[in-house]
Order: sequence, then C-alpha cells, then structure tokens
Amino acid sequence: MNRREILAASAASTFLGTGGCIADLDPRDENSTDLDDENTTDENTVSGCTSKAEWTGDITSGPADSDPDSIAGHRDCANADRPEPTGNVCETFELEKQNGEVDEFRSVGVEPYPEPPNTFDEEPLTEYVYEYEDAYQQNKAVSEYGERAYGAGAEILDDWGDPTRIRDIHDQITVVGIRFAPPVSYVTRDGTFVGDDNLSEQAVYGVDETGIVRIEEPYLDNDEKIVENPPNPVEDGDLLECF
Repeated sequence: MNRREILAASAASTFLGTGGCIADLDPRDENSTDLDDENTTDENTVSGCTSKAEWTGDITSGPADSDPDSIAGHRDCANADRPEPTGNVCETFELEKQNGEVDEFRSVGVEPYPEPPNTFDEEPLTEYVYEYEDAYQQNKAVSEYGERAYGAGAEILDDWGDPTRIRDIHDQITVVGIRFAPPVSYVTRDGTFVGDDNLSEQAVYGVDETGIVRIEEPYLDNDEKIVENPPNPVEDGDLLECF
C-alpha cells in the first residue's frame, strides 16, 4: 500500500495500537531517554526498528591541530549538532480498513549515520552524502514524531552540477549538492494515518577529512542559480559532525 492509499483508507478506518494508545502520547515525553541500554526497546520488541538510549561517539571531537582551511579549522567542533532521537521510538500499529482487512505498520525507528568514507574521492563522497541525508531526514522525523513515525528518509532525485567544478569554494573541501524529497509517514495522536510526500528540497554539503557541514535550500524548479552560485555550507551551513 502506498502513501496515498493509506491517506484514503485512514479517513474511514479504525486505529488499533498493539503496544499503547497513540492518542495519549505527549510529543515532549515520547522521546524520553533510558540510559540502561544503548539500543533498548520496550517489552514488545519491534522487528526491524531500532531505538537508542544514547548515541555513542563524540561528534564534537575534531582533530587537535586542525588545518585553518579545513572544516574543523573554520568551525567550532563543540557546536556540532544533528538530529539524534533517543528513547523508545518503536511501536507496531494496525489499520483496519472498511472491508475488515487489517494492515500492520511499524515505527521506522532510528537510522545510524554513515561512517566517513575511506577515501575522499568524488564518487565515495557523493554516496556518503546520499546516505547521510537519508539518515538525517529519518532521524529528523523521528525526533518530531517519535514512535508515531512509520516512514521517513530522503529519496534522492539527482545531484546537480559537477562537484569538481564548484570545489574551489574552499580548496580542501569537497562541495556536493543534492535534490531530494523527504517523504514522512506518521500516525497522528488521534490515530489518523498520514502520508506526506513533501516538496522537493535541496541541500548543499561540504565534506573533508575533519568534518561535514550542511545547508538546506528550497527547490524552485530552477537549478541554474544554485549551480552557478551555490551557497557556502562551510561558512553559512550547520556543522553536523567533526571526525
């Protein structure tokens, strides 16, 4: 069943929560932290869904003596930040349709961010950015909706331009731009299933051996401006992680 079918079915459906009542969830509490287990779920373990009590690894620890021309040299690694949902974000839901059939859905859960590539050539870096954006969008949705998110991520539509052509924004930092759709599917607190395809968006990443930065731009059906004069993620973007 695709997202639009879910939307149509939910208008006349009965919501059955197999592990709790979604209507009682408080967005401020649904991502509470349990530090007893790094990858804990509740008693009703949901297959294929990962929860985290905490994120391991320090994204704020950059190199001790960073090159001033590197990402860590331009930015303060102590300020690195990215979506990292914690707590029990896994649940199973059932959607009863008018014909009596029941479809089962599970929370999408946490998506680990990819490790930096072994080589910082154009192809592995571009693939790394694709994977990073997918994890970024999924974890962003889970941070917002908690266990009620059952579909999220980034559908990469294409990349624009040639990263080697715009690499001279900074000599040592590769700049990669992508266009993507961030579809989100979630259950509202009153039990309605919602599928939001969202509009196309663009993000520009800067990556080197010391860190990764990101700036998001609206997609206006015209790539020329952003390709010819791309935004500067190093100076103006968000620092996501130092290596």
